[in-house]
Amino acid sequence: MTILVRARWFSLFVLLSLVAAGCGLQGDDGGGSGADFEPPSKTEFLVHTGPGGGSDIFVRDLISIMRTEDVISSNWPVRNEEAGEGAGAMNYLMGKSGESDTISAITTTWVTTPLTIEEAGDVTLEDLTAIAGLIVEPEVMAVAEDSPYQSITDFIEDAKKQPGKLIQTGGSTTEVGALNGALLQAESGTEWKFLSFEEVGQRVAALLNRDADMMFGSAQDFAAHVEAGKLRIIASISPDPSPVFPDAPTVQDEGFDVELVPQVRGIVGPPDMSDEAIQYYEDIFEQTLGTPSWEEYAEKNGLVTQLRLGDEWEAFLAEKHDTVEQALETAEL
Repeated sequence: MTILVRARWFSLFVLLSLVAAGCGLQGDDGGGSGADFEPPSKTEFLVHTGPGGGSDIFVRDLISIMRTEDVISSNWPVRNEEAGEGAGAMNYLMGKSGESDTISAITTTWVTTPLTIEEAGDVTLEDLTAIAGLIVEPEVMAVAEDSPYQSITDFIEDAKKQPGKLIQTGGSTTEVGALNGALLQAESGTEWKFLSFEEVGQRVAALLNRDADMMFGSAQDFAAHVEAGKLRIIASISPDPSPVFPDAPTVQDEGFDVELVPQVRGIVGPPDMSDEAIQYYEDIFEQTLGTPSWEEYAEKNGLVTQLRLGDEWEAFLAEKHDTVEQALETAEL
């Protein structure tokens, strides 16, 4: 009788094991399988700026497009982690290791901050999961409508006459605009001040109120004010002309031999995100960038769509790391 009972228990154990295997269940080996992964009902979308900052605006627009095109079925909440010019957001993601319900938008600032701010700690993009590169955002130079400057050459020549007096407004001191301003100062042998504001609207207001002499930013930052006759675009602060302001000459057209740092935007996740979660988000962003709503949005705002997924996006970020590092050395920052 004892042997029979044991045999029955053994048979039951084998049966349950086979059922578990067929259902895709597994122990805590950290790997995960396609059958295990379930897309989160809501994904927390992290940004390193406050409400009204460039990344905040971009992500909210992106979520709106995904909802409009039925790429996602629920509204993804945006979380603003403003501390440390990207460092706070990086550390927040590090604390989500292995999770699949949090992703973050990044810009070139996420490359620059670990190279320039000691308080950023040891976290870099290499510690996070590369998901998708989305766009390159050409920047332009704007001045008030009644500004005496007709070109970037005019501005730089005036800066040489009164070094340290003219003012550039922008976002954080590690953003692309600040870095490219420093590169141009090093190239031209002069200097000017940098006035930092968190929100794009505050920066544009400083320009309109004559508290600043010029600003580098995206076409989206200035288009409405240019159309209203309050601002003028006098240069493209990128290797190629802006699609929205194609007549604005590049700095190379103006005779400045400097390699500027591009503004890129993309998506990363926490460390150790599963392959299935990565694929899930890659599919979402690939689908989004192929929709009519995205194409209209990109054209209107002068964005250059450059979808890079997984390893290609990771390699691109490594390349930009080298570019930024060289730029910092050139600008002696």
